[in-house]
Amino acid sequence: MDGDIRVLFYLTVIDCITGFLKAIKERNVLSKNMFIGFIIRKPAIYLGIATMYQLDKASFMKDINVSLRVCMITGCIIMESISIMENLTKLGIKFPGIIENILAVKKESLDKDKLK
Repeated sequence: MDGDIRVLFYLTVIDCITGFLKAIKERNVLSKNMFIGFIIRKPAIYLGIATMYQLDKASFMKDINVSLRVCMITGCIIMESISIMENLTKLGIKFPGIIENILAVKKESLDKDKLK
């Protein structure tokens, strides 16, 4: 496990914990969103990364100098970070505006790339 995937793993765990705490506060621990997030979405992230890793290893992908795996992990790290911030904000924790702005810009950039 390299540093990128380790960071994503820790952020995934933190997101699950903060999401659970938020659900306790909002009294909807057994909601459909919790089920979809924990049981479906989180494992799907890692299946997507495994897929990108396999594509990186494919011979037809050797011509490009971009790692799809790294791109996928980077996007997921940003999304998990934003989710953690949203959960903590709903738990009453305030963040400096610069942190919110940086993550918002990165998320917007990812969303634009998705549309291409």
